[in-house]
Amino acid sequence: MATDERDDPLVKALPPETDYLTYLTILEYQLTPERLPILHNLLQDEKLTVNIGWDLVQLLLPMVPESQECLQDVARLGNPREVILRVSNSLMKLEPVEDEEEEEDEKDEKSLGEAIGEVKLEEKPGANDGEAVDDNAAATPNVPVHILQFNCLLSMLSVLHSRIQTKYPSRFVATSLQAVLEAYTAFPTVETTAAVLEFFRDIAGKKRPRLPPRNTSESLLTETVHDSAPDPEAESHPGTAASSERALINRLMQFGLVELLKTYLLHCINDAPAGMQWALRLQEKLDTKNRMHSSLSLIEEFGKDGHLKERDMTVGTIIALSRDFDLETRELLDIISKPGDQQPLPLDFEETPKHPDNIPIQRHGCLLLLAARAAADKLLSSGQPVKPIPVFPDLAGIFANFLGEGESAYSTVMEEPEALVDSLLSLAVIATGNPVSAPQNETEFSQFIIQLTACTHAPGFRSYSRMARVPSTIFHSNPDQAARFNLIRKILENEDLQYAREPAIGWLKEELLAATAPNTPPDLKENLFTDPGQFAILFPHIYKPIPADWLALGTAKTDDLINTWMTFTQHLLPYYLSILNFYYFLTQSPALFERLQIQKLHPVFESKFLVPLMTFAQHISTDAEIKARVEMEIGDEAEQMGHGAAELVLHIIGEIEEGSAGLLGGEGGG
Repeated sequence: MATDERDDPLVKALPPETDYLTYLTILEYQLTPERLPILHNLLQDEKLTVNIGWDLVQLLLPMVPESQECLQDVARLGNPREVILRVSNSLMKLEPVEDEEEEEDEKDEKSLGEAIGEVKLEEKPGANDGEAVDDNAAATPNVPVHILQFNCLLSMLSVLHSRIQTKYPSRFVATSLQAVLEAYTAFPTVETTAAVLEFFRDIAGKKRPRLPPRNTSESLLTETVHDSAPDPEAESHPGTAASSERALINRLMQFGLVELLKTYLLHCINDAPAGMQWALRLQEKLDTKNRMHSSLSLIEEFGKDGHLKERDMTVGTIIALSRDFDLETRELLDIISKPGDQQPLPLDFEETPKHPDNIPIQRHGCLLLLAARAAADKLLSSGQPVKPIPVFPDLAGIFANFLGEGESAYSTVMEEPEALVDSLLSLAVIATGNPVSAPQNETEFSQFIIQLTACTHAPGFRSYSRMARVPSTIFHSNPDQAARFNLIRKILENEDLQYAREPAIGWLKEELLAATAPNTPPDLKENLFTDPGQFAILFPHIYKPIPADWLALGTAKTDDLINTWMTFTQHLLPYYLSILNFYYFLTQSPALFERLQIQKLHPVFESKFLVPLMTFAQHISTDAEIKARVEMEIGDEAEQMGHGAAELVLHIIGEIEEGSAGLLGGEGGG
């Protein structure tokens, strides 16, 4: 600075030259980023900081990151009871900082002079917006100011809570926790996540020593290196009260940690590949019979990509802290095993319970944490084994609790966050690695398989065919073949279960293969699936006639034409390919073809299904007028997609006709 610090207004106006209120007014007008080092030196006077620290928080916060050192002084030396309330309030009011504009209104220096008496003020120096004023500020990563403010405020809270000596510290913890969670929910980023975790770690009593920063988000954390002053209003408290307070604080931290995990997984990690991908990674690791090529391996991707590794490290920290806070896996399981109508009301911070048992932990967060622990055990060798959940009745009950018990499993799954679906699937993947006990009844079995299949068709999983092995494994594990047969029939008959039809055709094929395998025990060779009468019940539900308007594409209105084209190519093609391939499979097994008496079913199959479908596909593939209309409306790429789909259908139909020609005898023609 050009002038001696002793001549600076901040020094000359120091109490007792002025009273504390007047001095705060001077600071409001005279404090600039350039004067922060002077203020930092002055704040080492504990008496001064105790008297003005409460009001300095709001004055210093807009100057972050340059003012971080002064804010730490306030946390170390100010009155912790007062400052902690101001910090919590500031957190709850935190908003993104827009680019500041030059102030047009001039300060009324004359009236200010009257307020402060004889102290002479200097003109408040201007500072270019966004310009670094010291090396530390210049070194700050390109992080929004409000995120830096958030991290700074949380660092202050850690210091303040370590200083407070009161009979009921849980009251201050509850106030801070509410503010932290509200602010974090508003600004969930990797940086704020790291700051909240550090705050929780400090509240835990530093059971785990601070490690060197492992990533960018941790490098932004503020560490206090100077000693803090004792609580000027310290209260003595008996051991019994201290013990109950520790238990209450511990429960509050359990609650906060679960809420943090929920917000982190739902809102903080949406860049592709989104989320933690637990179910897919678990299926890849545990399904040893079907190894993934390294280029497709999510396990390898999470092991190499820095951002993905940071996700695993963050969740690993949350898991470790949850154990530091004594949150038992058994309790998590108990909570998610209760239906929604048996869950307690959410925590009301306005009336914080005085007993740990009255602080409820939200069930969705418990599911996420349980899945995180189970996945970490398998994927990261956490050294903390999590016992697999039995499929029946335990896991089936959990699915019902979160997805309901009605028939609308698919629509319910589509409305749920992907992180929740991933967690449910993760528990199912792990469970299938162990023997699956028989379900209690057919309803339990049917509902669970339908819900599990719906989960595998959620947007984040439907393109991964390997996830279909999970419901398939549990389906075939049921020793009751009637229950298995009835479920396939139910799926084929119910229009609302269309999403499950393709998997059901796969299960049916696997049942037929198992029943006709050379080494099949005699008592299993005769069953519902190979009974021609029972198969004849399924057959018309598999090969339903195509919609009548599909055969009138040439005269259809343009909107109807495009709707049919897109519905077939983007939604229905996989199912039609699956049932065509299933019939081709039957033609390749003469013994099965004869045993199921397919020759009796073929004439209706051919006339009502195969020929109309072939006609429809030929129109898509070869009708120049239809193709031109489609190309004009939705483009060449969509037209080519439809053409390719039709050609594939026609190819399989040709294979069917060739394969069935020698099996039909005099029953019908191909």
